[in-house]
Amino acid sequence: MRRLLSYLLVVLPLIVNAAGSVRYVTDNLTIPLRTGITIQHKILKMLPSGMAVEVLESNSDNTRVRVQGVEGWVLTRFLENIPPAHTRLDQAEQKVAMLELENTRLKTEIKGIIDQRSQNEGACQKMRDDNQRLRADLDTLRQTAASAIDIAGQNDQLRRHLLELERNLQELQQRNVVLRDRTARDWFMTGATVALAALIISLLVPRMVRWRRRTNWDTL
Repeated sequence: MRRLLSYLLVVLPLIVNAAGSVRYVTDNLTIPLRTGITIQHKILKMLPSGMAVEVLESNSDNTRVRVQGVEGWVLTRFLENIPPAHTRLDQAEQKVAMLELENTRLKTEIKGIIDQRSQNEGACQKMRDDNQRLRADLDTLRQTAASAIDIAGQNDQLRRHLLELERNLQELQQRNVVLRDRTARDWFMTGATVALAALIISLLVPRMVRWRRRTNWDTL
């Protein structure tokens, strides 16, 4: 018991509390995780190179760690603050592979964006062409509408002129009827006058002849 207490008095000042930090088993090693700091303590498991362990406490010789829920002691010199070279290489290769995949994905996205931009430019050009065509059609419609308005105005003028001509024709027809009636009356009066004059002459001529004869006889 006294020997154990003396050992603890020597070891405890050297223990450095590093709870929560992470260290790594050195490269190309497999180290034992023991229940204590001496080789007489039981080996709990073997830790391969590159395995991450949680440091609970540490000194220059031994370090108490937790790994996969198991707590034990390992030699401090077999722990490093960074992963071993092969682990870093594997991580770097994985990162490169991920970057290559990301690069491929970005290239695909860029190509899609370029294709979409080309399609959009084509659609914009088509819209511009359609806009110009619609503008031309609108100008044509405006001209046609203006022509139609002019034609409608001319048609209105022609209809008014036609109505005026129809009224004039009706007036002329009425005048013609009146003139025919007047002419018929005049011819009737003229005929009647001539007939009356003929009757008078036919009545007067025999008397005048008899009167002239009588006058001649009286003279003789």
